[in-house]
Amino acid sequence: MGTTAMKTTCLPAIIRIFVVVLLATGVSASSAARGLGIKAGEGRLHPSLDLDLVYDTNPSYASEDVFSDLVLRIRPGIALSFPSEVVEFELEGKVGYDYFFGIDKKNNLSSVAGEADMRLGFNPKGQVSFFIEDTFSRSSDPRYGAVSGRFDRTNNEAKAHLQIKPGGGALMFDLAYGFFIDWFDDSGSNSTALSNYGHRAYFSGKWKFLPKTAVTVDFDADIRRYPNSYTGGAKNSDVNAIRATVGMLGQISPSIAITIKAGYGDTLLPSDNTGSDYRSAIGQAEMTFKSGTTFIQFGYSRNFQPVVMFSYFGQDRVYARLRQQIAGKFTLALDASYDYLAYGDDVTGDQQDGRTDHFVSGGLSFDYHIIDWIEVGLAYDIQARISGWQQVTAPGGSQDVDYNKHMFTLHIGVDY
Repeated sequence: MGTTAMKTTCLPAIIRIFVVVLLATGVSASSAARGLGIKAGEGRLHPSLDLDLVYDTNPSYASEDVFSDLVLRIRPGIALSFPSEVVEFELEGKVGYDYFFGIDKKNNLSSVAGEADMRLGFNPKGQVSFFIEDTFSRSSDPRYGAVSGRFDRTNNEAKAHLQIKPGGGALMFDLAYGFFIDWFDDSGSNSTALSNYGHRAYFSGKWKFLPKTAVTVDFDADIRRYPNSYTGGAKNSDVNAIRATVGMLGQISPSIAITIKAGYGDTLLPSDNTGSDYRSAIGQAEMTFKSGTTFIQFGYSRNFQPVVMFSYFGQDRVYARLRQQIAGKFTLALDASYDYLAYGDDVTGDQQDGRTDHFVSGGLSFDYHIIDWIEVGLAYDIQARISGWQQVTAPGGSQDVDYNKHMFTLHIGVDY
């Protein structure tokens, strides 16, 4: 069977599944609006349910032996908020199950998935505030990995955040420390060697010299470690990265805002490391137009990220977003991005240098809001990675690089 179409004999089953989901739930993924919720003391509780029925042409992110499948994504969730000038609390999370029907090929891709964000703030409106924050997710997307393929993993970052706003808010300083883990499930293919943990330090300073314009200085440091070895004993290179930028955030007209940042990034790799170092200018230029029911944003960013087997990759990214509300009931959304990724030398030392990838991502969705907190919609998404290398020779075996996938989604969601 081809990678973009199912066998004809599967079509009646797919139609029946779509009908069952529509009749049984009447609800969708990615709600854009929220209901009044349920009063909980001084706060509000918002229960939600997202359902996606997805036809995915490449659910395993494979380069070879590609198969298609139908996926039912179920995401019940809650959002809880207790606003206060003394202690405020916010929690939003969704956890559920991705069920793969195995229509084209029987597989074991079904898994638990979800995400959650928590924020506890002390004196949040005062001149000195302290926050405890946590971000959690379960994912399998290899979007910015060195290899293709589906690797289920758990990602979490816990952060302590101090904010100081002297002078009535014209100045604002943020200082934060975070501990993160990116832990891969054991799939029997050296996937645990991709696991990493680390420490991050953040600093941001803003001076609002006009009511809607500010100068900003940002710095972050990333100390990343890979504790597990590949089969045969080889390990990924640890990275101690720093980034620093200075820029301006400004509202240049009632409907147009700009962000301009420029600075320097460095992986700080030791001189005896097999991978080359990244020392380069980094930055961002972005323009946002917002008028009435129209939102348009486009921009360019240059940065780098640590990555397994190559220590890091440099990333040049161009992106655009559109959100348009129509007649108060419909929402049209369009997202598109292109990434040029330039890798360091491979840490195995047995391959040619100079790997570069092209990564294209895009999405189009159209949603109908039955009422404020119920919507139904259709969406199309694409991901594609094209590399100068067809494979990388990782310790333990060769790994595919290129892949592409298309996803057609019926989503139904409630956020009360």
